[in-house]
Amino acid sequence: MGLEIERKYLVHAHLLPVLEKGERMIQGYLAETPSIRFRVTGSVMVITIKDYLTPSRRFELETPVKEITVEEIEKLKSLALSPPIVKIRYKISDAQGLTWEIDVYDGDNKGLITVDIELPYENYPLVFPEWVDSKKEITGDMRYTNLNLGRRPFMTWNPERAD
Repeated sequence: MGLEIERKYLVHAHLLPVLEKGERMIQGYLAETPSIRFRVTGSVMVITIKDYLTPSRRFELETPVKEITVEEIEKLKSLALSPPIVKIRYKISDAQGLTWEIDVYDGDNKGLITVDIELPYENYPLVFPEWVDSKKEITGDMRYTNLNLGRRPFMTWNPERAD
Protein backbone atom coordinates (compact mmCIF):
# COMPACT_ATOMS: atom_id res chain seq x y z
CA MET A 1 0.00 0.00 0.00
CA GLY A 2 1.34 3.44 -0.92
CA LEU A 3 1.65 5.46 2.27
CA GLU A 4 2.63 9.11 2.45
CA ILE A 5 3.69 10.88 5.64
CA GLU A 6 3.87 14.59 4.99
CA ARG A 7 3.96 17.80 7.00
CA LYS A 8 3.28 21.29 5.73
CA TYR A 9 4.51 24.70 6.93
CA LEU A 10 4.48 28.36 6.09
CA VAL A 11 7.81 29.97 5.25
CA HIS A 12 9.79 33.09 6.06
CA ALA A 13 9.72 34.40 2.48
CA HIS A 14 12.51 36.92 3.10
CA LEU A 15 14.85 34.08 4.14
CA LEU A 16 14.17 31.79 1.16
CA PRO A 17 17.19 30.93 -0.96
CA VAL A 18 17.11 31.80 -4.65
CA LEU A 19 14.54 29.43 -6.14
CA GLU A 20 15.48 27.85 -9.46
CA LYS A 21 14.06 25.29 -11.87
CA GLY A 22 10.48 25.44 -10.67
CA GLU A 23 7.66 23.52 -12.34
CA ARG A 24 4.37 25.30 -13.02
CA MET A 25 1.40 23.13 -12.08
CA ILE A 26 -2.34 23.28 -12.53
CA GLN A 27 -4.05 21.20 -9.87
CA GLY A 28 -7.72 20.40 -9.48
CA TYR A 29 -9.96 17.90 -7.74
CA LEU A 30 -12.54 15.54 -9.22
CA ALA A 31 -13.70 14.08 -5.88
CA GLU A 32 -13.25 15.01 -2.25
CA THR A 33 -13.53 11.72 -0.33
CA PRO A 34 -11.42 9.97 -1.27
CA SER A 35 -9.48 12.83 -2.77
CA ILE A 36 -9.06 12.38 -6.54
CA ARG A 37 -6.70 15.00 -7.87
CA PHE A 38 -5.33 15.82 -11.29
CA ARG A 39 -2.06 17.67 -11.70
CA VAL A 40 -0.89 19.02 -15.02
CA THR A 41 2.71 20.11 -15.58
CA GLY A 42 3.17 21.39 -19.12
CA SER A 43 1.25 18.80 -21.14
CA VAL A 44 1.83 15.93 -18.69
CA MET A 45 -0.96 14.82 -16.34
CA VAL A 46 -1.01 12.56 -13.29
CA ILE A 47 -4.13 11.53 -11.39
CA THR A 48 -3.70 10.80 -7.69
CA ILE A 49 -6.09 9.14 -5.25
CA LYS A 50 -5.55 9.98 -1.57
CA ASP A 51 -7.36 8.77 1.52
CA TYR A 52 -6.47 10.66 4.69
CA LEU A 53 -5.72 8.40 7.67
CA THR A 54 -4.47 11.19 9.98
CA PRO A 55 -3.69 14.85 9.18
CA SER A 56 -0.10 13.92 8.23
CA ARG A 57 -0.53 10.31 7.02
CA ARG A 58 -2.47 9.09 4.01
CA PHE A 59 -2.86 6.33 1.48
CA GLU A 60 -1.70 7.52 -1.94
CA LEU A 61 -1.92 5.95 -5.40
CA GLU A 62 -0.81 7.69 -8.61
CA THR A 63 -1.46 6.84 -12.23
CA PRO A 64 1.41 6.75 -14.70
CA VAL A 65 2.09 10.11 -16.36
CA LYS A 66 0.14 10.79 -19.52
CA GLU A 67 0.58 13.37 -22.27
CA ILE A 68 -2.66 15.28 -22.80
CA THR A 69 -3.88 17.96 -25.17
CA VAL A 70 -4.90 21.54 -24.41
CA GLU A 71 -8.52 20.48 -24.99
CA GLU A 72 -8.17 17.69 -22.42
CA ILE A 73 -6.62 20.10 -19.91
CA GLU A 74 -9.54 22.49 -20.36
CA LYS A 75 -12.03 19.64 -19.96
CA LEU A 76 -10.36 18.50 -16.71
CA LYS A 77 -10.47 22.08 -15.40
CA SER A 78 -14.20 22.28 -16.22
CA LEU A 79 -14.85 19.00 -14.35
CA ALA A 80 -13.06 20.14 -11.18
CA LEU A 81 -15.08 20.56 -7.96
CA SER A 82 -13.69 24.08 -7.57
CA PRO A 83 -11.45 26.28 -9.69
CA PRO A 84 -8.05 24.59 -10.05
CA ILE A 85 -5.11 26.22 -8.35
CA VAL A 86 -1.89 27.26 -10.06
CA LYS A 87 1.48 27.07 -8.36
CA ILE A 88 5.16 26.80 -9.10
CA ARG A 89 6.94 24.02 -7.21
CA TYR A 90 10.59 24.21 -6.29
CA LYS A 91 12.55 21.40 -4.65
CA ILE A 92 15.43 21.77 -2.21
CA SER A 93 17.30 18.77 -0.78
CA ASP A 94 18.74 18.97 2.71
CA ALA A 95 21.61 17.31 4.60
CA GLN A 96 19.22 14.63 5.97
CA GLY A 97 18.49 13.47 2.42
CA LEU A 98 14.94 14.86 2.52
CA THR A 99 13.39 17.07 -0.14
CA TRP A 100 11.53 20.24 0.83
CA GLU A 101 8.88 21.11 -1.79
CA ILE A 102 8.20 24.83 -1.87
CA ASP A 103 4.93 25.89 -3.50
CA VAL A 104 4.67 29.50 -4.67
CA TYR A 105 1.01 30.02 -5.50
CA ASP A 106 -0.27 32.15 -8.36
CA GLY A 107 -3.63 33.49 -9.52
CA ASP A 108 -6.14 34.01 -6.69
CA ASN A 109 -3.68 32.45 -4.23
CA LYS A 110 -0.82 34.79 -5.10
CA GLY A 111 1.17 35.75 -2.01
CA LEU A 112 0.92 32.32 -0.41
CA ILE A 113 4.09 30.24 -0.10
CA THR A 114 4.07 26.87 1.64
CA VAL A 115 6.54 24.03 2.03
CA ASP A 116 5.85 20.29 2.28
CA ILE A 117 8.21 17.64 3.53
CA GLU A 118 7.68 13.89 3.11
CA LEU A 119 8.99 11.92 6.04
CA PRO A 120 10.24 8.33 6.23
CA TYR A 121 8.14 7.76 9.38
CA GLU A 122 5.90 9.66 11.78
CA ASN A 123 7.69 11.67 14.47
CA TYR A 124 10.82 11.80 12.31
CA PRO A 125 13.17 14.36 13.94
CA LEU A 126 13.20 17.27 11.49
CA VAL A 127 16.00 19.78 11.21
CA PHE A 128 14.37 22.94 9.89
CA PRO A 129 16.09 25.25 7.41
CA GLU A 130 16.00 28.87 8.63
CA TRP A 131 13.41 29.79 5.99
CA VAL A 132 10.82 27.27 7.29
CA ASP A 133 8.55 28.79 9.94
CA SER A 134 8.55 25.74 12.23
CA LYS A 135 6.09 27.51 14.57
CA LYS A 136 3.52 27.73 11.76
CA GLU A 137 2.78 24.13 10.91
CA ILE A 138 -0.34 23.98 8.73
CA THR A 139 -0.50 20.21 8.19
CA GLY A 140 -3.95 19.85 9.73
CA ASP A 141 -5.27 23.32 8.81
CA MET A 142 -7.91 22.61 6.18
CA ARG A 143 -7.79 26.19 4.84
CA TYR A 144 -4.43 25.36 3.25
CA THR A 145 -5.45 22.21 1.37
CA ASN A 146 -5.25 22.75 -2.36
CA LEU A 147 -8.91 21.81 -2.74
CA ASN A 148 -9.94 24.49 -0.25
CA LEU A 149 -7.58 27.06 -1.78
CA GLY A 150 -9.59 26.55 -4.98
CA ARG A 151 -12.84 27.07 -3.09
CA ARG A 152 -11.69 29.98 -0.95
CA PRO A 153 -8.51 31.49 -2.37
CA PHE A 154 -5.86 33.06 -0.18
CA MET A 155 -6.48 36.53 -1.64
CA THR A 156 -10.01 36.50 -0.14
CA TRP A 157 -8.74 35.98 3.42
CA ASN A 158 -8.49 38.98 5.72
CA PRO A 159 -5.25 41.04 5.62
CA GLU A 160 -3.81 39.26 8.66
CA ARG A 161 -4.46 35.92 6.91
CA ALA A 162 -5.82 34.57 10.19
CA ASP A 163 -9.55 34.17 9.46
